[in-house]
Amino acid sequence: MVEEKIVGTGVEKESQTAAASLHGQVKSTDRITIEQEFSKLELLLIQTADDAVNCLKVLKGNLSDYDSRHGLRIINTSKTFMRSDVRAAKDTTSELRNAANQIAECESQSESEITAARAAMNATSDVMNDLAATGRTYDKNKLKSRGIAGVVTDMFGGNKGLEDKSKGDHVVKDTKRVGSEGILRAPDTVEEVVASTLRDCFSGFSALKHQISAAEESLSLLFAERSNRLVASHTP
Repeated sequence: MVEEKIVGTGVEKESQTAAASLHGQVKSTDRITIEQEFSKLELLLIQTADDAVNCLKVLKGNLSDYDSRHGLRIINTSKTFMRSDVRAAKDTTSELRNAANQIAECESQSESEITAARAAMNATSDVMNDLAATGRTYDKNKLKSRGIAGVVTDMFGGNKGLEDKSKGDHVVKDTKRVGSEGILRAPDTVEEVVASTLRDCFSGFSALKHQISAAEESLSLLFAERSNRLVASHTP
């Protein structure tokens, strides 16, 4: 009887050791997956910030070109009118970098880094989309200052095609202008300048949004595993 008990205890310990080893492998795999997803997120946050800043530099140059084409100088230029909004957009990209730094410095990834990344993305998206609205405001002010002549000009090729932009629409529309001979013309309004610049120079937030979701999902799988272990430990 004593020998059987000893043998049984040995088998039980061996089984527990094997289970613990398998559990350790699962835990290690989950942790590696999380680290990989958060590493990708960190890189995408930095890349998106860089892309946005570069796009804003191009936008300033395009606004200067627009002002030159329309003979605008000093205080009445679109570049001057848009300056504070462009600066605000550039400043907001620092939130993306801060979120990336938070991921790099954290010892253990958590929902806190996900929240910071998503907040930074939404804030940057908002200010980038606000640029088109500011451009539209400039166009309206310019139209008013031109009086009747401006209205007539607009009727024959001003802001046509942009009036259907719905309130709250965060999608910059394709506003390339094509002349009667099929030749691409330079943007004729500041809103068009902004829209075409963002379309051509900025890839947007789709990839970043997807990666935030991927990192969040990797965390949820780990949390689910921990919950299962907790339930199992209390099961008689």
